[in-house]
Amino acid sequence: MNSLLGRRIIMAHLPTPVHFLPRLSGELGISLFVKRDDLTESVASGNKLRKMEYLLFDARERGADTLVTCGGVQSNHCRAVAWVAARAGLRSVLLLRGEAPRTLEGNLLVDRLLGAEVRFHSAQEFQDIDAVQAAVCDRLRSEGRHPCWIPMGGSNAVGALGYVRMVQELSDADLQFDHIYCAMGSGGTYAGLWIGVRHFQRAERLHAIAVCDDAAYFTAELARIRREFRSRFGWTVDLSGAEAGMDDGHVGIGYALNTGEELRRMIQYARTEGLVLDPVYTLKAFLGMTDHIQRGVIQPGERVLFVHTGGHYGLFPKHGELAGALDGGAASGG
Repeated sequence: MNSLLGRRIIMAHLPTPVHFLPRLSGELGISLFVKRDDLTESVASGNKLRKMEYLLFDARERGADTLVTCGGVQSNHCRAVAWVAARAGLRSVLLLRGEAPRTLEGNLLVDRLLGAEVRFHSAQEFQDIDAVQAAVCDRLRSEGRHPCWIPMGGSNAVGALGYVRMVQELSDADLQFDHIYCAMGSGGTYAGLWIGVRHFQRAERLHAIAVCDDAAYFTAELARIRREFRSRFGWTVDLSGAEAGMDDGHVGIGYALNTGEELRRMIQYARTEGLVLDPVYTLKAFLGMTDHIQRGVIQPGERVLFVHTGGHYGLFPKHGELAGALDGGAASGG
């Protein structure tokens, strides 16, 4: 495993710090810590950059000059790919699910700023994203380019190494917890954490709060990543039991959609501790964690590490909803 973890091109500022949150710890009755993976880099901040260090190494080995990937219109992953491509002197092509918005903002604004070629596809077309990306890559090859396809979220065996390495950071720092929580949108972060905890023989219970799809979907995704580890690296990784840590009960009204109450809770956390979550991923994961506290999954006084996977650019397309939450009775603080 150590040799695999060395197959990266350094892009992120690692290790990221771990911060203790005293006031929220007091309110929630636990010892709450945050792994600040929102600080991996400024423009490409978030968990995707950990994965991209390994995916870029792999793309370079394959002789790629163009990175092709997919995601939602406000995809954090697509932003990270666009930044990595610009930083490495490569082209990027982003296949985005949905219609082109009227306003260029958030992640999409940064994508365009970084020079990414952006193509919009309907939800129906996205149901066969393999065919879409194959056609795009064929076009690029016909133009003399050498594309490398990176799956949604960077969630494959190569990308998962980024979160095996995060667990290594915890071990190197001799940090121990009772639970580790993360958001789950494509499965690669959770898979990497699970493999890392097993490999480094750690005792934490892992929890992944789904922000889309259901546990059956993510169980299948983890099985795919497990097969990829075997076929790509010759490693048989043990993901047995990982499905028990998945919670698909906090998707709410839908992916990237929020209720007013969710946004009010987000404002409360920001004003209590300066903890600014993003509305798509970390907010729902944090709400799932607090639900687990109420249900006794986490016992009083236990040490919990929440992985802040970034996504702050997702705040800006929500400015209208947030303005309503701020004006509609959220705690004023101070």
